[in-house]
Amino acid sequence: MNSQSVLAGLFSRITVVLLFSVVGVLLSASFYTYLQDRKLQSVSLSALRMASWNLVRLGSEASALDRELSLLDRGVGEPAQVTLRYDVLWSRYDYLLTSKESAPTREHDNNAARLQDLFTRLQALEDPLTRRLAGDQTGWSDAMAAWHRQWQDAIQLVTDNFVGDETSRLMSSVEASRDRLAKLRILTLIALAVVFGYLALGMAFLRKQSKTDPVTGLPNSHYLHSLGGVDPRISIITCAIQKYTLVLSEYGQEGATSLTRAFARKLQRELSADDQLIQVSASEFVILLAPLAPEFVESSVYQLVSATRFDWRIGDSVWHASAVFGVAPPCTGKAGDWQIRYQQAHRALVQASEENQSYFIDGEALRRRILEERQIHAGLLNLFNEEPGALMLRLVYQPIVSAADVNLVTGAEVLLRCEHESLGFIPPNRVVELCERYGLGEQLGCWLFRRVAAETRQLYSGLRYTGNLSINLNPAMLSMKLIGNVERLLLEPGIPAAALCMEITEDNAALEFGNINDVIEALHGLGITFALDDFGTGHSSLEYVRELKVDRLKIDRCFVEGIELDANKAKFLASIVAMANQAFMKSVIEGVENELQWQQVQSFGDVLVQGYYAHKPMSFNDYLALLLDAGTRWPAPDSARGNAEVRV
Repeated sequence: MNSQSVLAGLFSRITVVLLFSVVGVLLSASFYTYLQDRKLQSVSLSALRMASWNLVRLGSEASALDRELSLLDRGVGEPAQVTLRYDVLWSRYDYLLTSKESAPTREHDNNAARLQDLFTRLQALEDPLTRRLAGDQTGWSDAMAAWHRQWQDAIQLVTDNFVGDETSRLMSSVEASRDRLAKLRILTLIALAVVFGYLALGMAFLRKQSKTDPVTGLPNSHYLHSLGGVDPRISIITCAIQKYTLVLSEYGQEGATSLTRAFARKLQRELSADDQLIQVSASEFVILLAPLAPEFVESSVYQLVSATRFDWRIGDSVWHASAVFGVAPPCTGKAGDWQIRYQQAHRALVQASEENQSYFIDGEALRRRILEERQIHAGLLNLFNEEPGALMLRLVYQPIVSAADVNLVTGAEVLLRCEHESLGFIPPNRVVELCERYGLGEQLGCWLFRRVAAETRQLYSGLRYTGNLSINLNPAMLSMKLIGNVERLLLEPGIPAAALCMEITEDNAALEFGNINDVIEALHGLGITFALDDFGTGHSSLEYVRELKVDRLKIDRCFVEGIELDANKAKFLASIVAMANQAFMKSVIEGVENELQWQQVQSFGDVLVQGYYAHKPMSFNDYLALLLDAGTRWPAPDSARGNAEVRV
C-alpha cells in the first residue's frame, strides 16, 4: 500500500467522524464532571486547613469562655477577661458564617444552620451577662445552664467535623473529585495530542497535495511558484499539448485526463534523474533540464518533440498527439533570474505556437523579433487610427496579361508594401500575420479597400477601364460583414462590381466551406467574382477546388519553376490548367519569369499570366502610364474578364 492511499484512508470520512466523536465524548465527560463537582470546585487543601483551624479555634475559644464564666460564677473571675472571651467567640462565629475562607465548613452537611443557631444563642447570652457583670444575679443560673448546653453543642460541632464520618466523607469526596479531574486531564491531554498530531499530519498532507497534481502525481504550479530560484546552468523548457481543448470537447474530461497521463509518461521517459518535470495545468508542463553544454540543448529539445509525437488511442479512435515547446537556454549573470527566464521560455512557447513551429529557443534573435513586432503593432494602431506613426503602408501594381498577347493588360495585381522608419522594409505577409494575431485583420482589410478605391476609381470613371481588381482577403475578413464593407468602401466610391475579384487562399478557407460559400453567393449576386489563390501550396487543394464556389484558379509559382527544363513539370502544369477548364474556372498562372516559361504557358491555351517576364510591380502612376501607352490594349467590355489583383 503506497503512502498516497494511506493518507487518503487516514483522512477519510470515517476517520474524521470517529475523531470528532471521541472529542465529543470527552467534552460531555468534562461537562458532567463539572456538574458533579460544582460544590467542591472551590475546595483546596489550604481551604480545608483553614476550615479545620477555624473549627479548632472555635472549640478552644468556647472552652476559654466557659472557664471564665465558671470563675465568674464562683465570684473570682475577671470581668474584663469574660468580656474579652465573649467578644472573641462572637467574632469567631461571625467569621465562620460570613468569610470566604470558611465556605467549605459552611457547605458541609448542615454546618451553616448549626453555626447560625449557636451564634444566635451566644447573642442571647449578652443581656444576662451584662447584668451579671453589673452585679445583678437575676436569671443568671438559667443563663449559665443555657450556656453549658450551647458550649456542649459547639464542642459536638467540632467533634462531628473532625472526628466523625462526616469529615471522612468530606475528604473522600474531595479526593474523588481530584482523581476524576486528574484522569480527565490525562484523557484530555491525550485527545489533544492526537488532534494536534492529526492536524499536523493533515497540514503536511494538504501542503503536499497543494504542490502535487492529482492526475499525474507531478509537482504542480504551486510548487513552481514556490521555487525561489533555479541554477542559471539549467535550461527551462515549457511545453503545451496541442489542440488539448479539442480533445476535451471530443472525448470529455476522462479522455483528456488519459491524454495528459500518457503525455507525462512520454516526457518522463526522456528525462534523466537530474531533470525535473512540473505540471502547471492539464495541458502545460515545465521541464528543468540538468546542465548541458549550449550546443546540446537543441538536440535534447528535438528528442522531446519527437517523443511527444505519438498516436494516442482512446476506444476505437486514434488521435495524433503532439506538443509545442519554448526554451530558455543556460545563462550567466543577472540574466539568470528565475522569473525572467521562465517568462522567456513561455514567450518562446507562444511564439512557436503562433508560427506553427515545434519549438523556439529564446535568444537575441527572438527578442529582437518580438521587439520588432511590438513596433510594427504600434505602427499599425497609429495607421488605423489615422495618427502619425513610424509605419507606412502603400500599394504597388503588377500587371496581369493574356498569354496570347503580352500587350493585352487584363488587370494588375496590387501588392502591399510595408516600410518602417527604423526597421526598413517589412514583408507584407508578416504584417498580415500580426494583424490576424492582434485582432486587426478586419481593420487592415477596410484600410485596403479605402486605399484601392481612392487610387483606382479614376480608372473606371475617367478612363473607362475594363480590367479587373482582385482583392486577396485575409482570414478576419471572411464573414458576412464583408458584404457591407465591399458595398460601402468599394462599390459606393465608384468601383464597378464586375471589376472586382475577391481572392481566397487555401489557409483562409480551411474547414469553413459552408460559411465561406454563403459569403461567395451573396457577393456573386452583386456581380463580384471569386478566385482560389496560391493553389497547390496547401494540404487539401483539390478539396477546396471541389467545395468552394470560385470562378478562377490562381496556380502558384511553385508549379512554374523549371517547366522550361523538365517536360514532366510542364505536363503537370498543363494538367492543372485542364482540370480548371473542366471545372469552368479561368486559370491565372503566377511566377512566369523568362521567355522559355512564357512559351510553355502560351501552349496551354487561353490563360492569364503574371510574372516578371511581362511586368514587374509598379506604382499606381506607372501603372496608369502603362495603360495610357499606345502599345497597351485592354479587354473589350463584352470580352471575358481580365484580372487585376490586390494582394496583402
